[in-house]
Amino acid sequence: MYKIVRKKSLNPTVTLMDVEAPLIAKKAQPGQFIILRVDENGERIPLTIADYDVEKGTVTIIFQIVGATTEKLNHLQEGDSIHDFVGPLGTPSHLEGLKKVAVVGGGVGCAIAYPVAKKLHKLGAEVHSVAGFRNKDLVILEDEFKAVSDRYVIVTDDGSYGKKGLVTDALKELIENGNEYDEVIAIGPVIMMKFVCKLTKEYNIKTVVSMNPIMIDGTGMCGGCRLTVGGKTKFACVDGPDFDGHEVDFDEAMNRGSMYRDFERHAYEETCNLFKKETSE
Repeated sequence: MYKIVRKKSLNPTVTLMDVEAPLIAKKAQPGQFIILRVDENGERIPLTIADYDVEKGTVTIIFQIVGATTEKLNHLQEGDSIHDFVGPLGTPSHLEGLKKVAVVGGGVGCAIAYPVAKKLHKLGAEVHSVAGFRNKDLVILEDEFKAVSDRYVIVTDDGSYGKKGLVTDALKELIENGNEYDEVIAIGPVIMMKFVCKLTKEYNIKTVVSMNPIMIDGTGMCGGCRLTVGGKTKFACVDGPDFDGHEVDFDEAMNRGSMYRDFERHAYEETCNLFKKETSE
């Protein structure tokens, strides 16, 4: 059992938790993830490690409440425990040797982009961070990004905070202002990563994306997280989650990601109704 030592709401649909997991904290690196089960009968879900503290022995996870399991997880409070918490899994992000990098995060994907920006800053790289959200109410980790970025640009779809526009607009402006990046790292919705890669390909800038498709076992045996990269089948859980964005078949990834959407919505509504019933009794 893994104790929740801190819980914080970052916005109406996104929650941060620090979980007591000293062995995982000791080995964790940016880009890696854990797989958890809320209870003995729960489903396995992957969540990227948003941060870790070796001294405190804690691992930080940040999740969006979108399905039945994240709804159950969000009902746990400080002092409660998560049944299973396995990791670190996946290949760490390759960040050594980079001198100037643009880190682009979209929505809750900023929770994955932040530890990457933090590690790059620690390694002495010049970090330009671009964060995009639908509106001001959904902004997360602004202060954290500012602390590890030489330049931080925030954009919102509706212009309610920062600049109005998309992350691709902000990134294009940075590039055309003369910034020469060794690499662009994009993390967020698949459609966002697709268009970031389309932009950077025009400028011949190496681009790495973090792919987080459906995962079950986290060891490459189930095949649920398969992707096509450079015309070859890859498994995000063991070959990634980081891949060369210019080689990823994003359209295939989007089609596969939407396969279980109706099922997930039904499971989420059932879980919400169950909690409402328990509360009213």
